[in-house]
Amino acid sequence: MINADNIPKGFFSAALKSGIKNNGYDLAIIKSEPPSVVSALYTQNKFQAAPIIFSKKNDKNKIDLLIVNSGVANSLTGKKGYDNVLNIANFASKYFKCKKENMLMASTGIIGVHLDAEKIKNAIKKSSLNEGFDNIVKAIQTRDKFDKVYSTKLNIENKTVNFYAIAKGTSIIHPNMATVLLFIFTDLNIEKEALNKAFRESINKTLNRISIDGETSTNDTAIMMANGLANNKIITEEDKKLLKLLTNKLDEICASLSKMIVLDGEGITKTIIVSVRRTKTQKDAFEMAKYMATSNLIKLLFISLNPNYEKILSTIGNTNINIKNLSLSVNGINIYKNGELNNNKSDIKRLKDSFNKERKEHSIILDCGYNTKYEDYYYFTDITQEYIAVHSAYNI
Repeated sequence: MINADNIPKGFFSAALKSGIKNNGYDLAIIKSEPPSVVSALYTQNKFQAAPIIFSKKNDKNKIDLLIVNSGVANSLTGKKGYDNVLNIANFASKYFKCKKENMLMASTGIIGVHLDAEKIKNAIKKSSLNEGFDNIVKAIQTRDKFDKVYSTKLNIENKTVNFYAIAKGTSIIHPNMATVLLFIFTDLNIEKEALNKAFRESINKTLNRISIDGETSTNDTAIMMANGLANNKIITEEDKKLLKLLTNKLDEICASLSKMIVLDGEGITKTIIVSVRRTKTQKDAFEMAKYMATSNLIKLLFISLNPNYEKILSTIGNTNINIKNLSLSVNGINIYKNGELNNNKSDIKRLKDSFNKERKEHSIILDCGYNTKYEDYYYFTDITQEYIAVHSAYNI
């Protein structure tokens, strides 16, 4: 969702064609005037890409410039990969008149390939920044089938704060921190500690609750930049009311982008939300939801012509459950309760009919029966022959 009235002030950008990809945009430059307070989260994969190593050294500073390329991930590239990042950063700092310590970088694309720094520098030489964000979402994409963009606004004590957010991702999606690439730009006035708290809480509730294939990449990066030009009352950690207001808005933004990522999953035909309720502990709720979301048996169930729904019970039997307290429903139809399978022929027929090809969205609700309010969820997809075909042919 994009609204031209919701473009934050003070951001200037360019989407460029550097030649890293054969054609199309492959380089995004975003400049913040004035510099932005940032919150940044990265993959927990041990093989972190060179731009992440660079950005982690700078993200405590205010940030003038963000550079993102697509086509080459610049991961598993050793010292030369990091030297290429420094080469680009040194050049960009002179061209855009800012220090390299006030820059962040991100990359996405083929792993194990060195980034051509000269192509990036030549594109920067020809760049001209314009207010707004024209085409930058296209410059960060690899195999995305549609643009993942969301813009909105928030009223804070009679001041309008604008948000513009973009993301990319279609596979290798099972975050252990953030997911794929996500960037939020805002003219919000906020202290860094408060921004970190709100952004991380929202990421954990949204982008950390989606899965397509159970894989976490070397390049996952989520960054939020806030330059303060809305001139709202500054949000601090102590201001619980305003912080909650912001967190709710970030939940809206990140949840919308999360759903777009899942819907764009390579080869997917179905999306499934699993809700786990009334567990013994909060950790149990998370672990059970995650376990089901990454189960190939459950994923395949939703494309089966003759679904054996009992496999769901077989899968969750490996988690910390009490089977006597358990109840399980799929697509609103109870299949297990009080230690017994539902053998009602009418219910079984309705359940199997609900697995038809036309139905794209499905649900699983697991109630563990404890006298608690602990709950969690995951949003995931089926897995198909097309997914296998794409990844066996593509040089990831």
